[in-house]
Amino acid sequence: MMAAMRGGFLFAAALGLAIQTQHATAGQTVALELVLAIDTSTSVDDSEYRLQRDGLSRAFEHPSVVRAIESQGAEGIAVSVVQWAGTRQQFEAVPWAFMNNRSSAAEFAARIAAMPRSLKGFTDIADVIDYSVLYFERNAFDGRRRVIDVSGDGTSDREDPAISRDAAILRGVTINGLIIHSIEYDLGDLARFDLQNHYRDKVIGGEGAFLLNAESFRTFGQSIREKLVREIAGPLFAAR
Repeated sequence: MMAAMRGGFLFAAALGLAIQTQHATAGQTVALELVLAIDTSTSVDDSEYRLQRDGLSRAFEHPSVVRAIESQGAEGIAVSVVQWAGTRQQFEAVPWAFMNNRSSAAEFAARIAAMPRSLKGFTDIADVIDYSVLYFERNAFDGRRRVIDVSGDGTSDREDPAISRDAAILRGVTINGLIIHSIEYDLGDLARFDLQNHYRDKVIGGEGAFLLNAESFRTFGQSIREKLVREIAGPLFAAR
């Protein structure tokens, strides 16, 4: 009964999303639809948030990411940024945008660079997965692949994300993870191991799914750049 109520709420919330698109036509086919879900929970302070934002922005200007985007040809990709924290705390921070070349990637990078922080709270990975799956349904794109990129520095303190992960996989969605090891909250090797296991066992999944680690928020930019190249190029790249 609770699952049904939760599903009904998420569906109603999705219907209420006012999603903007750029350079898109209804049902436009793209090689990839990518949700970049970045953690803005309370464990992430404002300087760490800026490191995430700036690292992500610079990644879309990096030659390796631009080459990956251009490798998708005229079909291109559609990308959006979602900030997330606790239950029912998700925010469309940068609306869906289409890109297939350097100039469109640079435009998206500029929008990320201007992105303010909109949320703080607990950590509910399950809810951001549910939100993102429905978020795919409310844009103007039809992706050959759909990927949710979840980055965060902690385990879920609400629902078990494996349930949401498995439901997403059944709908053809891949979920990749990027763990950020926070120096401020570093509890040692055992805690790091537990965090990696949490993401590996309960968060990532789907075709070509993978998990990366950023040693700190300061190295987030380098890690997200590597992750974007792999996600845009697709499972064949990940298998090399």
